[in-house]
Amino acid sequence: MALLCGGITFLAVSCENEMEEMDMKAVSSQNAVSLATGQDKFAIKLPTDFGPMSENLRNAIVGEAVAPSECSNTQFVAVQRKYAAPLVADPIAYGNYSLYSTLNQLYSVYLDRGPQYFGANGEYTQLVTKRARELAKFWGMPNEITVNGQHGATLNNRDALADMMENFIVGVDTREIAYAYADMLLADNAKSPLLPESPYFSLDGFATSYDQLIVIGDGLVQLVAESGVEADIVWTGILAHEWAHQIQFKNYDVWYPNGGAASDPSEDTRYTELEADFLAAYYMTHKRGATYNSKRVEQFFNLFFQIGDCGFASSGHHGTPAQRMAAAQLGFELAASAQKQGHIMSIEEAHQYFVANVGNIVTPATVYVQ
Repeated sequence: MALLCGGITFLAVSCENEMEEMDMKAVSSQNAVSLATGQDKFAIKLPTDFGPMSENLRNAIVGEAVAPSECSNTQFVAVQRKYAAPLVADPIAYGNYSLYSTLNQLYSVYLDRGPQYFGANGEYTQLVTKRARELAKFWGMPNEITVNGQHGATLNNRDALADMMENFIVGVDTREIAYAYADMLLADNAKSPLLPESPYFSLDGFATSYDQLIVIGDGLVQLVAESGVEADIVWTGILAHEWAHQIQFKNYDVWYPNGGAASDPSEDTRYTELEADFLAAYYMTHKRGATYNSKRVEQFFNLFFQIGDCGFASSGHHGTPAQRMAAAQLGFELAASAQKQGHIMSIEEAHQYFVANVGNIVTPATVYVQ
C-alpha cells in the first residue's frame, strides 16, 4: 500500500490560541499493530499492508494538538468541539473510539466492495457518482479509481461487525465467535446515544493506492458542511482533492524523486497537500469540470480554508487555512484565465504550473486572520 502521510491518532482540537485538549492519549498510545479500546475488549490485527492513509483527513481533525500560534481559527474548530466534547464525556463512546474508528477504516479499505452509497441515507449517491465520472474523464483516468462511502451505520450492522471481528480481531477464528463479539458491540451501542451516531466514527477522507481507492465518510462531510459550506461542494471538493492524490500516486517517482519538498516531513506533506488543493480547484471551476460559477466560488474557497491546520511542526501538516485557500485560488485562476476555455491542461502541464507558482502560496504574505 503506497502512502503519503497520516495515521490513527487521538482526539484533540487544533488551530487554537487557547487550546482545550480532548484527552484521548490513553487510546492513541496503544501499540500500532495491536490497537485496543480504552476498555481493552479486543486487540486488532492489522493487515500486513495496512498503514496510515494518504491524506487522511481524519488527522486534520483528530490529530495532535499543536502549540499556540498566530494561525487563525475557523468555524470548523467550533463544530469539532460541539461533537468532541460529548464524545469524550461519554465513557462508553470514549472507550470505543479507537476501536470503532479503526474498524470502520479497515472495513472501508478491505471489506466494503458492494454497491456504494453516499450520505447517511444515500442522498448524495447520484452527485458523487456523477463527479467520479467527470473526474475520470477530465484527468484521462477511465475505470481506474474506486470511491467508497463510509458510514456510522456500518458499526450498527451485525453482519458487518461480524465481518470486522472475523478479519481484524485477534483470537476470532469462527463465525460464531465473531457474532458473539458483534453482539457485545451492539449492546454498547444501545447504551450510548453517541454509538455509532457521532460523526467522529465516519470521519475518514483518504486516498490509497490499495485498489486505487478513495474513501469519504459521512461524518467528515457533516462537520465541514456544518461549518458553513454547502454539502454538495464539500462532497465535490473532497472527492476532487483525493482524486488529485491518486494522480500523485501515478506520478510520484517522477514528480517527487526526493519527496514532496525534500526538506523536512512537514514541508513534504504540505507540498503534496497544497498541490492536491490546486488540482482539485482547477477541476472544480473548469468549464469542462464541475463548472462552479462565481456565486459559489466563495463557498468553494471556504471549504479549503476550513480544512487548513496550524500544525507547523507536524509531519501531517497540510498547510494553513490561508495557504490552502491560496492553493485553491491558484487553480481557479488557472481555469478562468485559459485562452481556450474548453481546453484541459494535461496532468503534467498542471503539475509544472503548480511547481512554478507554489512559492506564492507558502509565502508569509498569504497568511491572514479571518
